[in-house]
Amino acid sequence: MQNILLKAIPSLKYWMFVITCFLIPLSGYSIDRKSDTRHAANLSKLIRVTEKVGRYRTFEASITNNKTYENKFTAVELLVQYQAPSGRLIDFRGFFDGDGKGSGNLILGNVWKMRFMPDELGTWKYVYRWTDGTPGGKGSFDCTAQGQGKGVLQAYLKNPRWFAYNGTEPVWLKSYYETGHGSIGQDFNWIVDNVYSKFKEHGYNHLQVNWLLSLCCFKQYYLDGPAPQTLDLALYQEGKASSTMNFDVWKRMEQHLSWLNNNGINVHMFLGVDGSRNEGPVWEKLSAEEKDFFVRYMTARLAPYANLAGWNFVWEVDGNRESHELGFTRLVQKYDVFNHLRTYEDEFPRENHYNLPEYTFAAIENHQIASPEKAEERTLWRDAWTHHMACKLGYRGKPVFMSEGNALWRRFWHERVNATQDDLRRSAWACATAGASFTWNGHAKEYELYAGGESGLPFNDKNPFTASEKAIDIIAQIMHNDIRFERMQPNDELLSEHQTLRVYALAEPGKQYIVFAPQGENFALKLEKGSYTKNTWVDAKTGRRTAAAAVQSTGSEKPVQFKAPDATTDWVLILKGGL
Repeated sequence: MQNILLKAIPSLKYWMFVITCFLIPLSGYSIDRKSDTRHAANLSKLIRVTEKVGRYRTFEASITNNKTYENKFTAVELLVQYQAPSGRLIDFRGFFDGDGKGSGNLILGNVWKMRFMPDELGTWKYVYRWTDGTPGGKGSFDCTAQGQGKGVLQAYLKNPRWFAYNGTEPVWLKSYYETGHGSIGQDFNWIVDNVYSKFKEHGYNHLQVNWLLSLCCFKQYYLDGPAPQTLDLALYQEGKASSTMNFDVWKRMEQHLSWLNNNGINVHMFLGVDGSRNEGPVWEKLSAEEKDFFVRYMTARLAPYANLAGWNFVWEVDGNRESHELGFTRLVQKYDVFNHLRTYEDEFPRENHYNLPEYTFAAIENHQIASPEKAEERTLWRDAWTHHMACKLGYRGKPVFMSEGNALWRRFWHERVNATQDDLRRSAWACATAGASFTWNGHAKEYELYAGGESGLPFNDKNPFTASEKAIDIIAQIMHNDIRFERMQPNDELLSEHQTLRVYALAEPGKQYIVFAPQGENFALKLEKGSYTKNTWVDAKTGRRTAAAAVQSTGSEKPVQFKAPDATTDWVLILKGGL
């Protein structure tokens, strides 16, 4: 009984929240500021508030603070406590934003902002305070079902090979590597019309990008678009994050991220926070205090966007360095109250550190699968089986994302390893049947970047890689419409009587199977006992479908033999029993 009574009494933290609400003036709401002129220069005031917010969308409020500080990034912090409709309390922070319109510096500007992502319907309350004792305030907003998003990508709780919104709603990622580093310097509406809208029209729900946390490569913009409005796109000057933040860059990044968020497209940052690999600001040039500041500031600005689909340090790092990627990820884990995905990108996933609790998914390449020497295996980087094995080796109980599959990128890799569109299609299937997600790219160049034409996005008749886009779409359609992918696991051990490392199986044994057979290769498949009557052969190039005969299995040790309709194309066999 005593335990029941204790549970019925609100927590001390709750009563402190209630008392604070009464003690702190209602800044920006009911108080008449003209009646208090004695301390007007020192008071803070809510000036702009989002009063209604869709669930999993971004609440924002702007606050003026007219006090003078030597460095407004560090001399004072804006701390906020939010109370959910259920009574749950969440502590977060706001951030200094110059004049609130993309200008200002460590001295100039008087606008701070608070952002938040509500996950419960109903009225949310919040109390804000300043760490230097400047009077704070309180307010509220309504979280509505109208205009709500899906939430934050996490590992699927029931089968962590796959991603799911909030861990419960599985989603198959149709992902593209959009490489316009400097595109945030171009006219935003042109980028929406000629780049992002194309992805939305073709069903993409995920982009890997280089402009989020902008540090380098600013001349990589769309040459068939308008001239850049600016090439000054570095977030901060090396070693001086807490005094040189570029508000215009933050504004531009957030404009892009917000549009993608509102249109259901998740974003994975590829280049991350260490510019050392790309002639940008070097992470290790930041002191421990500067690193801590940067992550606090970064999470305050970006974490309230639900579509942030992976904090990443940078490409091709070790995974276990406290001074670099591991330390960064620990800071993110500390300050990101929304628990967005966290990773490091591993070039050699044969041995990895994805077992560490700081990492919540794996981002990998397909190197060092056949040999520890690059020179020995370079000719194999175009092969589908290296992608398949890399995905299986990268799995440590968390989703695997093939971030840089060499056959999957026309940009950079195809001309280096002589990969073809056949290799791209087969490598995509190799990842999918390994129970992994992947991103691909149909651009021709790193520089000389175009949105349209032969070398641009693969959505126009002039671009030969529209064939690859169709092949990726066939995978997406099968995953979305033909099977329950979230129940399935890679099951190559069920296969026999085929050429080694060429045929792959994904299965929920006894219920559903997918087998990828390049060039119609014959194979045998061990099936659980049962009747499989909803069976189809799908041409992986064209999507053409051919009915497959019903199969009755006794569940004996003898596998069932299958022969594809022909050997002129790659085939996918879908077998379905009692789902």
